[in-house]
Amino acid sequence: MLNSWFTVMLFGLVSSLTALSQSFTIHFGSAAEGVEPLEAVANLIDDKGTLASIALLGADPSKATMKDDKGEDVALKLLIHDSISRLTLLELPEALRADKPILKPIGSSVSLSPGDSVVTGLAQKDKVSKVVSHVKRHNGKVLPLTFVKINHPDGAQTAGAPVFNANDELVAFVFQKDESDKGIFALPIEVLAHIQSSLAKGDKVYKPCWIGVSMDQLNDAPVIVGVRPETPARIAGLQKDDVVLSIAGKKVNNYTTVVNAFYYLEAGKPVEFKILRGTELLSMDVTPEVNPLFK
Repeated sequence: MLNSWFTVMLFGLVSSLTALSQSFTIHFGSAAEGVEPLEAVANLIDDKGTLASIALLGADPSKATMKDDKGEDVALKLLIHDSISRLTLLELPEALRADKPILKPIGSSVSLSPGDSVVTGLAQKDKVSKVVSHVKRHNGKVLPLTFVKINHPDGAQTAGAPVFNANDELVAFVFQKDESDKGIFALPIEVLAHIQSSLAKGDKVYKPCWIGVSMDQLNDAPVIVGVRPETPARIAGLQKDDVVLSIAGKKVNNYTTVVNAFYYLEAGKPVEFKILRGTELLSMDVTPEVNPLFK
């Protein structure tokens, strides 16, 4: 799905993953016949054996394995997969959990600013990377959520590798490289909590939500240009020409920030929308539902 807005690129292994004490090398089986398994990094994120990784394009998230202490392949149970962010949560067998460190603490990607130092793995502190920007568009297309662009001294890093800020807090996972020799796109850590919330509801596949509005991405302001009938937006009272000011308490000022906010909506969970209608400031709760395309 994501190859429609990102170029398909596989990662080169530029450093020993065994040096990442909180992380593990895993292999995703390919969705295509006769293709070798795709290597990624998985990170233990809780004491229940939950592993977080990024399924590369062309991978089958349900076919993931890792080596045990004897070098034998062990299957990992798929908990949930998001086809948009490619974030995949797997379960490490209980027999392999002993003495495995948990990746923590978790920070925030939102606080990252251009020029900030980050590292991909605590064991690589001599390989300091720098934040470039928060990326909302790629090759002229609006991304379904905001990523973090990072420049790394060695260039490509393995998908799923953890990204830490200067306080050793987990703030992102390596997603894929860009077209340059040094650039990396990283998936914000906030996606993890969003997918975990979906998993807690019993979902095995992440289903994005919608409210039923149309917006013009060429408009500098986040103006609603259409509201579909019998949708959460229409029920809540949103109207054509309303200007969206904030969603769930977070300010939005253009089309791309609205798209990013929409990604984090949860079905059945009311969200406060603040809007400008003419000269009147209004606030209303909108209850998102699963996008009909994913029902």
